[in-house]
Amino acid sequence: METWPKIVADPGHAPELLALAAIQSIGPRAKEWARCTREDYPTATNDALVRLAVSQFIRFGSVSSVFAAIAGSYAPIALLGSNAVTYAELVLHIAAAHGLDPTDPRRAVELLVLTQVHPTAEDAEAAIDSARQPAYEEESTLTAAAWRLGRMAAAQATAWTALRAANRFFPGVAVLTAIMAGRSAARNMATRATRFYSQESHALGSRV
Repeated sequence: METWPKIVADPGHAPELLALAAIQSIGPRAKEWARCTREDYPTATNDALVRLAVSQFIRFGSVSSVFAAIAGSYAPIALLGSNAVTYAELVLHIAAAHGLDPTDPRRAVELLVLTQVHPTAEDAEAAIDSARQPAYEEESTLTAAAWRLGRMAAAQATAWTALRAANRFFPGVAVLTAIMAGRSAARNMATRATRFYSQESHALGSRV
């Protein structure tokens, strides 16, 4: 799937299109990471792999937040984008650590629910089905997803404006706050994903 042309044609479904792109681009890396890590540490438990993934990608999120925070007037969008990548990395690697296939299309549904873009899996599935349709079949440049994406960007911009104002009096506070906020948000995401995939893996094990 050519992601960026589809997002340009149908920006209202950007979250769903990016979730599908994540399982295509990040999913194979997460799958290979889990395979190699299990080979290197054959006695490692799922929980140990999860802790390794969380540690790795929370550090990644902190570094991404620094670069986003110094992006000037583009900082709100850069922060939004860096957070989205960090969350996708966390969710897919945690799924792989629990023995689930991070390239399975079902992971895109779970990613949208875990990142709270959609409240239920059913809503996420319906939105993904809609995103897969040609854009001209929707009247939808201003769909609910577009409004949601706009609200996310607006909230990020408002917070960043306040940080820049504080930074005038306390130099460096914007970067420090971006790091702390990024790390805290990533930990919250990791907690949600760990809880969810722990339940999924146990349910899968009981069915086998």
